[in-house]
Amino acid sequence: MGQLVYIGAKKHAVEKLNKVLDKMKIENAFTTEQDNISWLKDINENPGSPQAHLKPTDRDLTMEELLRLFPSLTEVGLMTFDVAFSRTSEEEAQKYLAFIKKYKNSIEYLKGAQELIERYETTAEDKKVIKLLNVKEKEPEKLPVEERTKKDLQGGHLLCKSWGLQPFWVIFGKVKDDRPVFMKDRQYKDDAYNSLYRDKKGYGYLLIPLLPLNNSQLEFVEKVYDDAWSMGLRECFTYFIPVVYGLDIVNIDKVAKDYKEFYTVEELKERFYSLMKTTSDIFPYNGPNGFVWRDLEKMFKPCGTSTPSIQIQTKCHVLTALLRALGPKISAEIMTKLTGKTYKEFEF
Repeated sequence: MGQLVYIGAKKHAVEKLNKVLDKMKIENAFTTEQDNISWLKDINENPGSPQAHLKPTDRDLTMEELLRLFPSLTEVGLMTFDVAFSRTSEEEAQKYLAFIKKYKNSIEYLKGAQELIERYETTAEDKKVIKLLNVKEKEPEKLPVEERTKKDLQGGHLLCKSWGLQPFWVIFGKVKDDRPVFMKDRQYKDDAYNSLYRDKKGYGYLLIPLLPLNNSQLEFVEKVYDDAWSMGLRECFTYFIPVVYGLDIVNIDKVAKDYKEFYTVEELKERFYSLMKTTSDIFPYNGPNGFVWRDLEKMFKPCGTSTPSIQIQTKCHVLTALLRALGPKISAEIMTKLTGKTYKEFEF
């Protein structure tokens, strides 16, 4: 992990200082409001943008969302540079020191600047200015032991694909304004010092709100999905919502087409195996009050004659859509492997 030095400019001086940096051939700049506007436009309009994945599927990312996702990168008047592992050379450091010294009256604060003294050649005047402007961070106050996060959470409602390397779990939890938020490892009173909670496998946890009991459930889950997408979720809407919130799908063939276009064959298999297991744990396969594959109807159906619950009915429809997306040959292989009974392609 790098060691960042922060330089906070007085707001009225940002534009002037950026021109100075350019003249001094310092390849860095203070963040401006226009930078944020341009970045947001690039995310929303440029498919080749490195952050294009942050744009929700059916609308533009908002400035509020961008500021919330990248607070330090979007803070107007802030400039940072990394001094660890020779990422900033002696020559570059001397330029920064000269800039800080000459324009000290236009600088609001420095943070982490003690590293400049420890890593580079500095004059007595350099040291004086740095000590004058550098903000020393207080040792964060810890929460009482009983209020700290316990490291006992090791699984959630659904392990989700993300745009990053690691998947993350989604779990229901108390969130502000019904917005999904990644769970923090709460150890300090000031939440800014708390890192994201990760389990023993390194998976994070996205807290999502419970489904309201009203007539706006579809609009509610669409917003939750969009917010989660902007935070890295990469699951198909027609898979994520039925599995997590239990809202049933209507057109199984259309959903199967969605799955086939969204997921690879291996990802489809993973989701089928995972959902089959979690469903069977509650509703035993081919058992009383369970579910079973009906080859005549070519779909999973609840067992018994009583009216099935929406929960088992939804699971059956999603599992059916996953098999239809995989096709008859793979479906027969999977079901034979899972059940020990020989299935043929024509049964799917």
